[in-house]
Amino acid sequence: MPFTRAAALAEVPPGKPKQVTLDGRTIALFNVHGTIYAIDDACPHRGAPLSQGPMVGTEVLCPWHMARFDVTTGKYLTPPARSDVTSYKVQIVGDEIQVDV
Repeated sequence: MPFTRAAALAEVPPGKPKQVTLDGRTIALFNVHGTIYAIDDACPHRGAPLSQGPMVGTEVLCPWHMARFDVTTGKYLTPPARSDVTSYKVQIVGDEIQVDV
């Protein structure tokens, strides 16, 4: 499937995640030191929106129960989550963030 426009680069400043819906999927965009990452926006534990959780480096904490995820890979790092979230390929074209969903 081709890459899809997700947001303007200016809409995702460092440390300020953004939730987008692409092809029926709710995805969280993260800017870590100028590199954009995209993962599923629902914690697999109880469905909390990861885009609303605090970021620490390359990790996001679930806002409900503090499970931690690596935004660069989607890997879960701590319980209560017991599974990873999907990570998506991202490309920047001009000032546009595009995600391969």
